[in-house]
Amino acid sequence: MNDPGKQSRSIRSFVRREGRLTKAQKFALNNYWDKYGIDYDPSLLDFEKLFQRRAPVIIDIGVGTGESTLQHARQHPENNYLAIEVHRPGIGQLLNKIEIELLHNVKIIQHDVIEVLKNQIPNQCITQFFIFFPDPWPKKRHHKRRLINKELMNLIKHKLVRHGRLHIATDWENYAEHILELFSNNNDYYNLAGDSNCCPRPNWRVETRYESRGYKLKHQVWNFCYGLAGNLAEIKSSKESIEANSLLS
Repeated sequence: MNDPGKQSRSIRSFVRREGRLTKAQKFALNNYWDKYGIDYDPSLLDFEKLFQRRAPVIIDIGVGTGESTLQHARQHPENNYLAIEVHRPGIGQLLNKIEIELLHNVKIIQHDVIEVLKNQIPNQCITQFFIFFPDPWPKKRHHKRRLINKELMNLIKHKLVRHGRLHIATDWENYAEHILELFSNNNDYYNLAGDSNCCPRPNWRVETRYESRGYKLKHQVWNFCYGLAGNLAEIKSSKESIEANSLLS
């Protein structure tokens, strides 16, 4: 496994907060990584070769112990899932669960997502991105470390397929405001819930321990779903064409 800390970026969205690995986690990292893990390498991945089939690819960013990834992989075996996480205890736990359930549609990368997107993910090949409950970095002096920023948005827009979707959830109000402001000022995306709105909680999204902890702290949860703005122009044009034709008929 490569070390995600050895990289050129000076400001990262994560720091090493790794506790002791359990025996089960160590065993999984030593025995299952070659089966389900992808070592970071600054060259493009071939997803069809990697998963040994052609299928929609969904990237789950910052998966923790992989509760969300596992649930979706179980419910949608027709999709391929790429989990990106930097902390080894969570990766070890996820590897054990993948092996126990014999899931063949999940792979893991242990590296900084920015470098992964820049160097390993081909353009226009990802159906959906999941970013559920990223570290809020609540202190103002740490806001520069937040994962969701202009750089990430710019990378994701190039990786999404034509009608792809970006799903985000957070339980920190200030982070939700930050997300809304970022996307409201970006012409590359459109908000499926309408400008400056949050969307209802998707019934398909599993409740992770991070979300549960937020509810225990009496936090509200904000959900967002974005598409590429070029598609919105296409939809509007198609709608206008249909309306014009109906007036002529």
